[in-house]
Amino acid sequence: MGALPVRDGEAGQDSADVCYSVPQPLQATPVARGLPEADPELWAQLVDQPFGHDLFMLLRRLDARSDHPLLGRAPRPVDEPLRLGQEPSMAFAPSNVAGVDASQDGPPRISIYGFGLFGPNGPLPLHMTEYARERKRHHADDTLSAFADLFHHRLILLFYRAWADAQSVNSLDRPDGHRFVDYVASLMNMGQPGLKGRDRIADHARTFMAGHLVRQTRNPEGLIQILRLYFDVPVRIEEFVSDWVRIDERQLSTLGHSGRNHRLGGGATVGIAVRDAQSKFRVELGPLSHQEFQELLPGTRRLQQVVDWVRQYVGIEFAWELRLLLRKQDARGMQLGGGQQLGWGSWLGTRLQDTDAGDMVFQPEALFSRSASAAPSDSSS
Repeated sequence: MGALPVRDGEAGQDSADVCYSVPQPLQATPVARGLPEADPELWAQLVDQPFGHDLFMLLRRLDARSDHPLLGRAPRPVDEPLRLGQEPSMAFAPSNVAGVDASQDGPPRISIYGFGLFGPNGPLPLHMTEYARERKRHHADDTLSAFADLFHHRLILLFYRAWADAQSVNSLDRPDGHRFVDYVASLMNMGQPGLKGRDRIADHARTFMAGHLVRQTRNPEGLIQILRLYFDVPVRIEEFVSDWVRIDERQLSTLGHSGRNHRLGGGATVGIAVRDAQSKFRVELGPLSHQEFQELLPGTRRLQQVVDWVRQYVGIEFAWELRLLLRKQDARGMQLGGGQQLGWGSWLGTRLQDTDAGDMVFQPEALFSRSASAAPSDSSS
C-alpha cells in the first residue's frame, strides 16, 4: 500500500495528520497583502471579529460609499467592491457573518451563514452540504462551494437591495440615494424634479411632514402640527375670523340700473363691501422670545417660510392673518439704540397690561403681494 502524498513543508509529519489537517478559519487568516484602502479599520475589525457585525448593517456601511454603484445595481460583478458567498455548514449559526478574507488579490470576500443553497435551510439535500464542507476543510478543495458562490453573490446582493430600498433612512446614506424620498414626494404630487426647490422650505422638511400633506382633507390640527414642529413655537389657529370682502365694481348696486344686483330684496347691497366670517382664519404664534419675535417680522426669511407652509397646506382659497404674541417680559418700551422697528415691535412708554403682547397682527400675503408688485422688472426692453 502506497504512502500518502506529503505536501511541501510537511516532511517528517505523521501521514494521518497530513491527510486530515484542518486549514485555519477565514477570520484568522493573516493579512499578508494588506487591507483594502477604503476604510482599513473596518476591514481589520471584520477579519478579527466577523461575528460582531450584522450582515445588513455591514453592507449598508459599505454601500454608503459613493465611489461605486449601489450594491446589487452594478452592471458587472467587476464593478462591485466585494464578493459574497456562503459557508457550507450544518452547525447552528452564531451570527450572520461567517468570515472575512481581505488578504487575497481582488475585492475582499465575505462569507455568511444561513442564506444560500447549503445548510439545513437550503434547497439542496443535506449530504451536498456535508460533501462541500468535507472537500473544503479536509481536502482544500472549494470547487463546489466556489461554483455555488457565483449564484450566492448575486442573490445575496439582490436580497440586501430589496431590504435597503424599503428602508427610509438608507436613502440618506449617499448624496445620490434619494429613491425613498422620491416615493414619499410622489404621494404629495411633488415627485417630479421641476417641483422641488421652489420656495424657502427645504424639500426634506416637506417630506418629513408628508403625513399631513398627503391628506386630501385639510384641518386646523394639521397646520398647527406642521408649524409647531418646524418653528418650535406654540401655535394656535382661530377659525371664522370676520373680515370685509370687497365687492367687484361690476357687481355693485347703483341707482338707475336694472338687473339682479339692483333690486331691493332681490340681491341689492349697500356699500362696496360685505361682512364675511367663513373665508378667513388667524394663525397665532407665541408666546415668543424677543429674538423669535424679531425673526418673524415682515421682511425676514422665517416669515417667508410661514407663508410658504400655509400656501402649501391651505392653498389660496382662504384669506388669513398672522398674530405674533410677544412674551410680557420682553415687551419693553422704546429707547435710543434699542433696535426696535417702528410700527412692528415697539411700544411708547411702559405697557400697563401684565399680559403677553399680541398687538402685532398683519396679513403676510398682502405684504408679499405688495412687495412683488413694487419690485422692478428684470425684462429688457
